[in-house]
Amino acid sequence: MTTEQAVHPSTTRPDRARWGDAKLAIMAEVAPVAMIVCDREHVVRFWNQQASRLLGWTENEVLGREMPCLERDAIEPWWEASSAGAPVSARGVRKDGSSIDLEITATVVERDASGAAVGVVAVVREAGGERRADGGATETETGEALRESEERFRMVTLATQDAIYDYNLVTGGVWRSASFERISGAPEELYADASWWREHIHPDDVNNATDALESAMRSGANSWTAEYRLRRANGEYAVLVDRGVILRDASGKMIKVVGAVSDVTERRRLEVQVQESMIQLKAAADALEEQNRRLEGEIIERMRSEESLRAQNEAIRLMSAPVVQVWDNILALPLIGFIDDVRASRITETLLNEVVRTQARFAIMDLTGIESVDTATTKHLLDMMRAIKLLGTRGVVSGISPRIAATMTQLGAETQELVTFGTLKDALRHAIGAATRTAAPLPRAGAPGGGAPAAAPPGRR
Repeated sequence: MTTEQAVHPSTTRPDRARWGDAKLAIMAEVAPVAMIVCDREHVVRFWNQQASRLLGWTENEVLGREMPCLERDAIEPWWEASSAGAPVSARGVRKDGSSIDLEITATVVERDASGAAVGVVAVVREAGGERRADGGATETETGEALRESEERFRMVTLATQDAIYDYNLVTGGVWRSASFERISGAPEELYADASWWREHIHPDDVNNATDALESAMRSGANSWTAEYRLRRANGEYAVLVDRGVILRDASGKMIKVVGAVSDVTERRRLEVQVQESMIQLKAAADALEEQNRRLEGEIIERMRSEESLRAQNEAIRLMSAPVVQVWDNILALPLIGFIDDVRASRITETLLNEVVRTQARFAIMDLTGIESVDTATTKHLLDMMRAIKLLGTRGVVSGISPRIAATMTQLGAETQELVTFGTLKDALRHAIGAATRTAAPLPRAGAPGGGAPAAAPPGRR
């Protein structure tokens, strides 16, 4: 039996568990002498660490096999002597083939209905140590071995956090290790019988726990396991995992349950906490993903709006300064709305670029769409006219309404340099006529068409 199996008896083999309770099993494993358990067919059912050290075979190599350390003709005499508990000297064989003188003291641990031995435990020693007169172990040696085993068992039960228990179904008594008091918070005298256990299981779990044990009893299983909540002395519930080995008599009747109880309350609490955290994280992740999708949609919509706004601004920009070539060497600039510094600068830039591109000789600025002007607007108009004049283009203003004229007069704007017409039509006629005359060859003196310059077209101011 390994330390893990001693702590968790449910992990031991059923055959091994049948020959003793948890206390005996742990003591046998840590005993300072070699201990071997055999059944009626002389098949090894238990083999402790000292047996491996003495004879060389490991536990896995001998379990389920006929005893390998004795010659076949020596096995039967040893089995017969076990009924009387008398020591037997035998010639043994180690795994490496070497011989060893053995002294074997066997004791029956289980009998059938007829009283015949069906299982024996043997204490095996190398012959030659301190012996009684009859060849057996001395009382001192046996007592020391038992005390050492007891002490090792006590240390194991104190060291483990699990509670080891031995439930005798015949008497109804329950032995539990000291760890159970730490788990339950109840003193030992309160849980010395099985009824305490049933009464303290959570009402929602009692059927699961008892049904698992009863199902194992009916099915002939050699082990059982269950998880349930047990009410502590302070009223709180501990979550326990119970693993047990079922011991039966020769008829198969269950007589004892040996097992270990693990307190997994904190582990389950952390599992629930982790699960809740995972749910919260998933919800947060889903919310963040949804928010990202919404933001992505908003960004796309904003980009579309910005693109549309840029297109509108470009259209407005073009509409705010629509320079049109209406005739060869003649440009028209119809203005609508209010003219501020920014728009005036844009109009001037656009007009100058078109003048340079088209080499226009006339630029008509139509004010029909402007309802009113102030000093700043008038200054902008004059500045534009001066700018295109520097490029050799003559500026013409049309569409001045009576209100605009009165405002410009009241403001005292210097408009002497402006060439103005009442309508765009008159301005076009003047510009076309002037452009045509300028483009025609100059007439010779006295030639037809010569003489004084033609009068200005009607409507000029």
